[in-house]
Amino acid sequence: MSELLTNVLKNLSVYLTNYKAVSEEELMWRIDQEIDALTDDEKKNLDIIIEDDAKQAIFESIIGKQCISVFCPDMHVKLNFSGEVFYCPPSHKYIPEEMEKGFKRLINLRFEKIFPEIKKTVLDLMTKSGYKTIDNQSPVAGEYCNIKAIKNDKEIQLLIFQSIIFIPEKFGEVEKITGDYAMIVPPEKSPAPFVSFIRDNINTISGNPRMMIWLANHKENVVSPFMNMTEDLEIWNNFTNPERSLQATQNLITGAMRSTPLDEDF
Repeated sequence: MSELLTNVLKNLSVYLTNYKAVSEEELMWRIDQEIDALTDDEKKNLDIIIEDDAKQAIFESIIGKQCISVFCPDMHVKLNFSGEVFYCPPSHKYIPEEMEKGFKRLINLRFEKIFPEIKKTVLDLMTKSGYKTIDNQSPVAGEYCNIKAIKNDKEIQLLIFQSIIFIPEKFGEVEKITGDYAMIVPPEKSPAPFVSFIRDNINTISGNPRMMIWLANHKENVVSPFMNMTEDLEIWNNFTNPERSLQATQNLITGAMRSTPLDEDF
């Protein structure tokens, strides 16, 4: 029976060796995947071997709380990146590029779960503002949803991104869009991704008033402006606290231009 636990831990070791730095959420997700792939009898046997909930025990063993096997990977170095907890092996140096890749993997994992709710939140806003919406095909390639919103002679393209961090990769493509467009992202746990975005891209955004950025909070089913303003008063009135949101953005811009904060500060 111990071979069952060993195989699970070895498979996890291969995964963690490939990525080096993984978020807490990704680590738990990968453990879930590994155990969920077992048969019902194997899951029961694993709980008996460990004498505890297997998923939680393996997670705590990997992050160094209580080792359950010599084959268990060691990821006990705990770091913060953009408001998220990450784990790394003790022998591995802190490499920002690997943390950034891990953060993007985490964002993509979450986005699959929350995308339907985000899309519904955006569609609700546009419906209340008098628009008809259709899924749209555009010359912009990417891992996000493109919706065309139409009202009388007005047309807005709505581009839903997984995170603010993915927007700069698409600047060249979205600028090909004729007319107004809004790039829509969910909130983050930390302001760090937004501060970094502002610091690196403020000139691009402020120089193109057609390029709006909105925040869609699917948990509260609300949308707020983040950068640049819509000329449609109905959309403005259906935003949640638009004046306060834009003031918060201005505060972030002021802070971003004055300092270079570390991710760990958030």
